[in-house]
Amino acid sequence: MCGINGIVTNDENSKHRITKMNDLVKHRGPDDEGYVLINSKTNHFEHCSGNDSISYVKEKFKNIGLINFDPFDVILAHRRLSIIDLSENGHGPMGCADNQLWITYNGEIYNYIELRTELEQNGFIFRTKTDTEVIINSYKFWGIECLNKFNGMWAFAIWDSNKKELFLARDRFGVKPLYYSTSESSFAFSSELKPLLYFSQNAPQVNREKIPFYIIYGNRLNTDETYFKNIHSLPASHYLVFKDNRINVKRYYDLPVNNLQSDSEEELKHKIVDILSDSIKLRYRSDVAVGACLSGGFDSSSIVSLSKNISGNNLNTFSAVWDERNCDESVYIDIVNKEYGCIPHKIKPKAEEFEGIFNNLNYYQEIPTEGPGLYPQWYVMQEASSKVKVLLDGQGGDEVFGGYFLTGHYLRSLVKDKRIFRTVTSPDKFFRFFMKNGIHSFLSWIFPNQYLSLNRSKYSNKFRILNQDNFNENELTELLKPENPAGKYNNFLNNVSYQFIYLQTLPSLLHYEDRSSMAHSIESRVPFLDYRLVELGINLKPDHLSYKGLSRPLYRNALEKYLPAEIVTRKDKLGFPTPFSSWTRGILKEMISDNLLNPDSQICKYININRLRINLTDHFSGKKDFSWEIWRLLSLEYFLNQFTNNNFVNLHSN
Repeated sequence: MCGINGIVTNDENSKHRITKMNDLVKHRGPDDEGYVLINSKTNHFEHCSGNDSISYVKEKFKNIGLINFDPFDVILAHRRLSIIDLSENGHGPMGCADNQLWITYNGEIYNYIELRTELEQNGFIFRTKTDTEVIINSYKFWGIECLNKFNGMWAFAIWDSNKKELFLARDRFGVKPLYYSTSESSFAFSSELKPLLYFSQNAPQVNREKIPFYIIYGNRLNTDETYFKNIHSLPASHYLVFKDNRINVKRYYDLPVNNLQSDSEEELKHKIVDILSDSIKLRYRSDVAVGACLSGGFDSSSIVSLSKNISGNNLNTFSAVWDERNCDESVYIDIVNKEYGCIPHKIKPKAEEFEGIFNNLNYYQEIPTEGPGLYPQWYVMQEASSKVKVLLDGQGGDEVFGGYFLTGHYLRSLVKDKRIFRTVTSPDKFFRFFMKNGIHSFLSWIFPNQYLSLNRSKYSNKFRILNQDNFNENELTELLKPENPAGKYNNFLNNVSYQFIYLQTLPSLLHYEDRSSMAHSIESRVPFLDYRLVELGINLKPDHLSYKGLSRPLYRNALEKYLPAEIVTRKDKLGFPTPFSSWTRGILKEMISDNLLNPDSQICKYININRLRINLTDHFSGKKDFSWEIWRLLSLEYFLNQFTNNNFVNLHSN
């Protein structure tokens, strides 16, 4: 896991910005620093050290501050977090044996040992024990097709001196970030947004069109656009080629449509356990200590359970706990830790530290964030950083196996898939859902498009928080359009799962996970996003994803014999609960008012301030709960303050 940066330019002022760009991602790779400068015409290159390079590199290569940039137009930069092959052999950027290919790389290829063996059988000789060298030799041997051979998470750039082109690639599900920007005179890429904002030499321009969607829905529409103009995210499952000042972005992978009809439920359950177990085993490949996040939920508990034969009785687990009983999952966390002989580390986030941590959190996230679950995540990563360098986490389990598919989705799937006759066999489900959620929610789930058309004015109440004078009619109409999943699969739930994985929930959750972990120089690994497991989950029958309101029935049945009974029979899916709502009515009340109701606040241009006052009054009195709206608006305010000028450059300078 590392931080990467790169530039292709002839502009002298731009070239000198590479060192500060690399400093801005030091947290991603505090163990080493490196550069390679290349003349694309002659293929002449020069390795350079940095101020944070290891001693061996400093002694061998000249410091980049002493280099004449004039002859070079391609610069690759690297910040290393040492995980595999901790020696100086893992220094980056790295060249192949004949120095015709150069790579800067962030991530892990978990099956690098098997690929290395295959490459050795085809005549390749390796100089290191790194997965980085496996990538560059794989590219040399298989070309672009190497991407489909990797099992892991990655974002890398390869300069190909023979083809005179820069090749960028991102893993199948976007676990690792990769951004790029271009102008008439340059192309630049980075692991994060801050280096590209700095490289532009201009004040950052916020992508205004994303703000109203965020205020209403959060980050639930993930495309190649970012919150900044002229900075793009390379989509998951895509690669990019930059050559002759032209950009070509192509998809190299998509989730397949597989027919699992011939597999019995028992066979499918065995496949789930076998693939998940192997995924976890692969993700234990590390030359540093590995720990696990443990919330007490089904996914994190499954990872801890299946880790038993690998980690023994010395697995460090990290959990956030609370004094407030309605948020605290300590009872389940303790059961799992005791059952598998783990070394527990329980952290209690503090309300009095909120303002300082919230400021840091927003700086590292680089985007406005959705909800208070990020607050305990920050504490967990901070605690883990003093004990381990690698953490296993349960991200992706809901998207892969139908964890979000409760009664509403189940009922809607019956309608969408023309299985409405099923309602005759379970009228109680319809009745209970109706009684719990009311007529409006019931109709919006079962007939969302029709409900939206017939009840538009009622639905638009949630949009009153927007300063609608600041948005044109087309922008507001776009916000009212319902999301219809792509029709790749022949049933509703599989199509919704596909949308969750590539567009809605998973991309933003992976963004939060990456930034929170890397802010503390932690590599987070997600076993549920092994592509073999995702390909299995996305092709399960609807009844295996949701049945009569029970989410993930097949996955639950597959794992239940490996887990304590108390975890299996849990009905309260809390989903990173926090006492943020009560904090906002107490210790944080003044801070919220000072930030959101300040007439000079950045959010004023986007928000109907009168509606906000009403909402805050209702919230503080306990009449309504607007805690998630408060988090979003606070996060937006901090984001705009930090990133609408160049103050971010020195906020956390090293």
